[in-house]
Parts: sequence; C-alpha cells; structure tokens
Amino acid sequence: MDANLAGMPQGKELTLARECRGDIERAGAVAEQEFRVPSSLIQKLNSHGLFAMTVPEKFGGGQKPALESLRVIEEISYADSAVGWCGMIYSTTAVLGSFLSERWGQTVYGAQRLGDTYLSPITAGAAAPSGRGERVDGGVRVSGRWAWGSGSHHCDWICGGTLVSQGDDILRFENGEPQVHVMFFHKDQVKLHDNWNPSGLRGTGSVDFEVTEQFVPEGRWTVLGSSRRQIDSPLYRFPFFGFFAAAVASVPLGIARRAVDDFYDLACGTGPVNKTSSIRESSITQLEFGQAEAMVEAARRYLQDVVAQVWDKVVAGESISVADRRHLRLAASQATVMSAAAVDKLYNAAGGAALQGHCPLQKHFRDIHTATQHRMVSPEVLRMAGAARLSEKAVSYQL
Repeated sequence: MDANLAGMPQGKELTLARECRGDIERAGAVAEQEFRVPSSLIQKLNSHGLFAMTVPEKFGGGQKPALESLRVIEEISYADSAVGWCGMIYSTTAVLGSFLSERWGQTVYGAQRLGDTYLSPITAGAAAPSGRGERVDGGVRVSGRWAWGSGSHHCDWICGGTLVSQGDDILRFENGEPQVHVMFFHKDQVKLHDNWNPSGLRGTGSVDFEVTEQFVPEGRWTVLGSSRRQIDSPLYRFPFFGFFAAAVASVPLGIARRAVDDFYDLACGTGPVNKTSSIRESSITQLEFGQAEAMVEAARRYLQDVVAQVWDKVVAGESISVADRRHLRLAASQATVMSAAAVDKLYNAAGGAALQGHCPLQKHFRDIHTATQHRMVSPEVLRMAGAARLSEKAVSYQL
C-alpha cells in the first residue's frame, strides 16, 4: 500500500524516479559488476533534479520537504540499492549547503548550465574526523584519508571531517570537545583509491579518498554542531542527524519493499527463478510472507509518521525537543532493523532458490545487511535513544 493513500501529495521527483525505474535497474546490474554506478545514469537522474532535492533554492536546487526527498530515495532504492544509496549520500550532503556563506554556497552548489539543462553540482564525503588541518594565511591546509566515500566518482566536491590545529593544540569547544570541520574539497584536490570490493552494496563505489597538503580557503567548511544556518527554511531547521538517519533508513525500506515483490514473483513462478508452485501452497511460507510484508509496511509508516510530525513542528516554528530527536532516531533505526528482518524471512522462505546468483533475493540479503552497518541506523542508536529517556545524563548524546 502506497503512502499516497494517507493523503500525502506526490511530487514530480517521485514520478520521475518511477519513470526511470527501468534505466536504474539496468544500470544497477552494471554497477554490481563494475563497483560503481555508470556516469550516464547519474547524469540522467541529476538532470531530473533527483540529487538536488535538498540543495537550497537560491542556488538552483529543489529544497523539497523532508518527506518528499525520503520517498524518492526509497523509490530509487526499490529499483536498485546502490543507486539509491548514492542518491541518499548526495541528498544528505547537500543539506550542508545551508551552512555555507552566499559566496561558497554559490560556488559549491550553484546550478551549472549544460546545454538546455541546469545541473546542480554533486557532493558527497565523510564527516568522520580523519583529516588533519593546520591554520595558514587565508584558510587551512589539510591532509587525510577517509573511508566510505560512496558515490565519490561522480562528485564535483567531496567533504571530509577534519581536526584543525592552531598553535600547539587542535581547535576545541568550550567544553573541551574537538571541533570537527567538514571541509569542501574540489574533485581535483582528491585522490580516489581503488579499494572497494564488498559483499553488498557493491555498486556504490564506496572507496577511500585522500587529500595531501590541500588548501581550503577561509569559510569553505562547516563546523559540526557550531556553524549557523545561513538559510532559514523548514528543511534546514529540521534536525540534521534525524534527517540523515531517516534518509539512510529509506534505502533498506526500498530494498525490503522490492524483496517482498520479488518473493511474490518467485512464489508465483513469474520471476527470473522458476520455482514449483508448492512454495506458495505452504502454510509456513504464507505466514512468513505475510509477516514480512506487514513488517515492511509498519516500518515505513512509523518512520514517515514521525518525520511528518517533526516536520509540522518545524513549519509551525516550534522548538524541536530532545524527545523529537530521539523519536526520529528510534524510527530510523527500527525501520532498518525491521526491514532487514523482513528480508531475512523472505530469503529463508525461498530455500535453495535464494542462493542462485540470478535470484534477486540473494542480492537483497547482501545489500540490506551491508546497509545495517551504517552508524546512523545501527542497533547502538536504539540503545542510545533508550538511554536518553531512561537517564537524564544521556540527553547529551547527539541525537
């Protein structure tokens, strides 16, 4: 059942994502073999604005409501997990554009004309503070190597979390915590390593990336937890980490939805793997299928409901509480857990057929268990969110 039945409007980006499903599926098969999504598909989806949904309008982006972007990410992931994962990374990174000054925001995210089309630059990266920088005249000189550079092969700019030294110590907040500067490097400043060969999400191209003694001019960065938003709109007032977690969870939701449909095709003999009709006559299989479908739908509705509730508060100008942030993280992590559990049920119910390379269920199994490893939706977040309610000392956790 589609969320449109709940009265939610359908944006043009979601329609375009569905219209591109065939192209995404074909490109996904290539990405699985080549460890990266073909550039031609990235360019096509970008020309439709599917990677600029969270780019500020003033820079030529879509600046769409949070839930619209999440539904598009899920829809792309339904067609192919790797393409959806890259789209998720591009969309979440683009939110950082709201922290940049007019000058750097326009430089990094300003739409560029390509023939009759305007394309927003693509950004990705890693916020983990694996870089080290030193203050110099006019900016910071940075060296570092970061893991998990998903989709970096197609980026115009790549971000890297950096600890910056000034004098004998790194820059810190008043409480002593290090300041993490997310630096924007132009693609020409970055070296991509050929070291991506995982079991799942193979097409994401999540290679390591590295910079060596690269200069970042003053202000071409944001400081996590400190930089002030330069654009005042509901999208950028929405809790960043809550949106990030919900976006990550939207990929497993797309994978799980597709697994439900692919299992149906398998059981009914209409999919790429011919299975005897006995599988659909089994009462155990029927139970597992019904439970899996219900789990995915419950996970979707829980996540979308929480996002919608917090969005309404943001639009109304209400303050976002620790409880709101906690519910966002709970919903995102639980949606991921339930999606993975549903795929496990379907994979096991398919029996030996799921082991075949041409059976889509084995790919869904590999991909979703790779997605669960992302720290934004790990089971540790469920523990952290539980602790935030049970212990006043835990509310300082970054939710």
